[in-house]
Amino acid sequence: MPDIQPKPFTPDQLGERWGCSGETVRQLVKRGELRGFRIGRMIRIPQKEVEEFECQTSILEDCAAACASTGRGQTESECVVNLRHAPERKQNPRR
Repeated sequence: MPDIQPKPFTPDQLGERWGCSGETVRQLVKRGELRGFRIGRMIRIPQKEVEEFECQTSILEDCAAACASTGRGQTESECVVNLRHAPERKQNPRR
């Protein structure tokens, strides 16, 4: 029986899951902070990559290594995925 992989996420689906915009997720992929792949112009992020990213950026009960490295014992309700937003760029007026 073949091993069926779960469907990858779209940036908008992840944005909704993480409480941010799809554009923020696209920028994470563009900067190489989150691994994804392209199908034409579309970006898709495998579930495995999402789980690894969440373990690196938050403290979850399922991520024992993350909890051990921070030394903090928080409950799942206190966990938050922290996404950094890049500062807005100022546009230079054309001369």
